[in-house]
Amino acid sequence: MNKYLSQFLLILVVVSGLVGCSRKKNSFISRNLHAVGTEYNVLYNGDLALQAGLDQLEQNYKDNYWEVLPVERMSVKDEVFLPGQRALDPNFERAEEKAVKAVQKHSMLINEVEYNPQIDEAYMLLGKARYYDQRFVPALEAFNYILQFMPESDELNRAKIWREKTNMRLDNNEIAIKNLRKLLSQDEEKFEQEDLALANAIFAQAFLNLEEVDSALVYMNKAAQQTKNRETQARYNFIAGQLFAKSGQRDSAFAHYDQLIEWHRKIPRRYYINAFIEKIKLYDPAVDSDTELIETITDLEENRENRPWLDAIYSRKAIYYHDKDSLNLAKEYFNKSLRAKGGTDKYLRGNNYSALAKISFDQAEYVNAGKYYDSAVAQYKERTPEHRLVRKKRDNLEGVIVYEGWRSSADSIFKVLAMSPQEQEQYYQVYIDSLKAQEEREARAAEVAAAKEAQQQTAFAKIQNNKTSRRGNIGPTFGGATPPGPTGPSLGNSSFYFYNTQTVARGKQDFRSKWGKRKLEDNWRRKNKKSTLDGEIEDEIVNEEEELRPEFTTSFYIKQLPKGRFVLDSIADSRDFAYYQLGVIYKEKFKRNDLAIDRFTRLLDFEPVEKLELPALYNLYLIYKEDSKTPNAQKASLYKNKIISEYPDSRYAELLRNPESKLDNSETPLAVYNRLYKMYEAEQYDQVIALVPEYVKIFNGDEIVPRLELLKAFASGRLYGFQAYKRGIDYVALNYPNSEVGKSAQDLVKKAESLKIPEVYLPEDGLTDFKLVYRFNKSEQSAIDNLTAALDDAFAKAEYSFTYSTDVYNENEKLLVIHGFNTKLGAKGLGELLQKPENGYNISRPYIAIATENYKIIQVYKSLDKYTAEMK
Repeated sequence: MNKYLSQFLLILVVVSGLVGCSRKKNSFISRNLHAVGTEYNVLYNGDLALQAGLDQLEQNYKDNYWEVLPVERMSVKDEVFLPGQRALDPNFERAEEKAVKAVQKHSMLINEVEYNPQIDEAYMLLGKARYYDQRFVPALEAFNYILQFMPESDELNRAKIWREKTNMRLDNNEIAIKNLRKLLSQDEEKFEQEDLALANAIFAQAFLNLEEVDSALVYMNKAAQQTKNRETQARYNFIAGQLFAKSGQRDSAFAHYDQLIEWHRKIPRRYYINAFIEKIKLYDPAVDSDTELIETITDLEENRENRPWLDAIYSRKAIYYHDKDSLNLAKEYFNKSLRAKGGTDKYLRGNNYSALAKISFDQAEYVNAGKYYDSAVAQYKERTPEHRLVRKKRDNLEGVIVYEGWRSSADSIFKVLAMSPQEQEQYYQVYIDSLKAQEEREARAAEVAAAKEAQQQTAFAKIQNNKTSRRGNIGPTFGGATPPGPTGPSLGNSSFYFYNTQTVARGKQDFRSKWGKRKLEDNWRRKNKKSTLDGEIEDEIVNEEEELRPEFTTSFYIKQLPKGRFVLDSIADSRDFAYYQLGVIYKEKFKRNDLAIDRFTRLLDFEPVEKLELPALYNLYLIYKEDSKTPNAQKASLYKNKIISEYPDSRYAELLRNPESKLDNSETPLAVYNRLYKMYEAEQYDQVIALVPEYVKIFNGDEIVPRLELLKAFASGRLYGFQAYKRGIDYVALNYPNSEVGKSAQDLVKKAESLKIPEVYLPEDGLTDFKLVYRFNKSEQSAIDNLTAALDDAFAKAEYSFTYSTDVYNENEKLLVIHGFNTKLGAKGLGELLQKPENGYNISRPYIAIATENYKIIQVYKSLDKYTAEMK
C-alpha cells in the first residue's frame, strides 16, 4: 500500500511541476525556468552563430579608402530577397533559427505582456540576424516587436538604435535622423557607453547619406570619443579625419590621423597606414616640408610590414615627383605601384595608368598614351565618371594612333626596300639576334624558377620524411632487422631533371626549336635513311641550319617584303594619307604646330597627289602665318606664292588672293553640310548627289568629308534604291574606318543586311492597308498641282479622311500617293470616281492600287514596273 502511495505522490509532484512550468501561466517557476533555458541554451548558440557570420562578413569586406568610409564594414547588395530565399550566410540562418526557437518554446506572452525577461534578447538576435542577412523589412519587424510589447525591457534603447540603423539601410534617412534626435535628447546615463557611441555613429551616417557633411562630422567626432573598443575607435577617428578633410579643416583632420599613427600597434594596421596616406594627400607645398614628406614616404616604403600597401605608397611618391616635374622618377614609381605584389585596388591602378597616359600625352607620345588609356579603361568600373572621362580621352586619340601606325609601318617598309640585299640581311639578322637573346633570357628565367620549385619540393619532402621518421621511430623491429625503405627513386627528395615538369617541358620546347618534330625511332638525327643490298645504311647527317625555325632566318622576312608597282603604290597612298591626317590632327586637335609642320613637310617630300599636296601647303601657310617672326613670315609667303602660282583656280588660291572671302561663313564646311542636308530634307536628292563630290574635293582632309559621303549614300538610297544605299555606306565604312561617321557606317552595314526586306511581293488578299498611286514625270509639276487640287475638292465634298503625299521615285519620276484605304477595291473605287467626267474631275491618268507592304518593296528596289507587270 505504501509503495503505491509513494508512486502516486511522485506522479502528482511531477504533474504539478509541469503545470507550473507552463508558458501560459505567469509563475515564478515558469518565468525563471524559461529564462534560463532561453539564455543558456538557445540564445548562446544563436549568439555564437551570429558572431561567426559577422566575422566572415567583415573578413570578406574591403574598404574603399577613395571615399569616406561607412560606419559599418558591410556590403549591401542591390538584389531583392524573395520570401523563402536562402540566407546569404548559413551562420545568420542558424542564428535566426535559434532566435525563432527561443520565441516559440520559451515566450510567455500573456495578455499582450511578455513575462520571459530573455525574450527581448531573442528578438534582438532575430533582428540582427535578418539585418546582416540584408532582409531589412523583417529585421524592422523584430525590433518593433520589442518596442511594442516589451516597454520595460532593458534592450529598449538598443532596439531603437537598431531600428534606426535598419531605417537607414532602407533609405529612410530622414526618419532615422528624426528618431535618433529624439532618442539622444535623453540623459546619456540611460545608455550604455557602446550603445551611445553607436547611436551617434548611425546619426552621422544618416547625415552623410544625405550629403550633410558638417552635421555628420559633429556626431562622428562624438562617436569616436565615446567608444572604448579600440578597433571601432580607430575606424570612427579615421572617418572623422576624412570628414574634416572633406570640409576643408586640414588641422583637425591631421589631429585625428596623428592619433591613429600614435596608437600604431594598438589598432589594425590598415588604419595606421592609410592615416599616413591621407596625411600625404593633404600635403601643401606652401606649408609642409618636402624633405619631411619624402622621408615619411621612404620610411613607409622600406618597412617590410607595409608590403600589402606598397602600391598605394609608391603611387603617392610618384604623384609627388609628378607635381615636381620629375617625370622620369614619376614614371618609375607609377610603374612600381603597378608591379607591387598584392595590389588589388583597381581604382588605384586606373589612376596610375591615367597618370602615365597624361605624361606620355604631354610628351607627344600619343601611341603610348593610347595604350595607357586602354589599360586605365579596363580598371575603372563601367558607367563611372572616371571610366567615361578616360574613354573619351582614348577615343580622341583613335585617329592619331591609327595613322601613326600606318605611317610607321609604311616608313619601315620603304626603308628596308631602299636597302641593298646585304643591308637587308644585316638588318634582319640584328632583329633575329634580339629574338634569340630574348628566348635565352626566358629560358634562363624558366630554369631558375624550375630549380627553385625543385628545391622547395625537396625541402617539403624532407620535412615530411622527418615527420614520418619521428612518428615511426619506436625502436628496432623484431630480430633487430631494419625494415627496407621504398624501392626506386623518391620524387619528393630528388632534384633529378625528369622529376620536374617545368624543366621537362622546357627541354621539349628547346628540342623542337632545334630539331623540329621527330619520330621516336633509331637514328633519329639522320635526315634520309634507306637500306642497301648488303644491309648497310647510307645516311645524310641533318644540316642544323636547315632545321632552324623560319623566324630565325633572314629569308623568312625578306620573302614577305611587298613587291610590284600596284602594291607599292597602294602603300605609298596610305602613307601619304596618314601623314596628311596626322598633320591636321596635330594642328587642329592637339595644337602641336611643331608636329604638324613635321608631318606636312615630310608629306610634301613624297610628292603626293594634288588633293593632298594643296591642303598641306595651305595648312603650312596658316601655321607659319600665325608666327610673326621674320623667318616664319618668309616661309608663309613662300607657301602662299606656291599655291597661287601652281594652283591658281583652286579655292585655296582664291582665299589667298581675296582674304576677305574667308570671312563669309556661308561656305564653311559645316555651313555647306547644313545646306546640303536641307536639300536632302526637301527631297532634292539628285542635287545632293551631284554636289557632294565637288565639296569633298574642296574640303578634302576635313572631318566633314565622311559626313558628306554618308549624306550622299542616304540620297542615293532614296533615289536609286537599296543597292545604291548599300554601296554608299560600304564606301564610307571602308574609306573612313576610324572616324565616328565611319564607325556609324559600319553599324549601318551590319544592320542593312539584317533589315533587308525580300524582293518578293506579298499576296494582297486579306491585307488591310492600301494606297492609290499616280505616276508623274519629274517635269510635270503643274499636273501634280492639278491633281492635288482635285483631291482636296473631292475629299471636302465627300468628307473623306484620306491623306496624300508626293514621293520621289527616281531621278525622272515622282509619285503622288493617296493613303488610308482598307481594301484594294476601295482604292480602285476612288481612282474610278476621279476618272468619271460627270463627277467634275475627269482625271484620265492611270492609277495603281497597291498594298502598303508592296509599296515599301517597290520604293526599296525601284521596281514599280515589275510590280505592275506581275499584278496585272
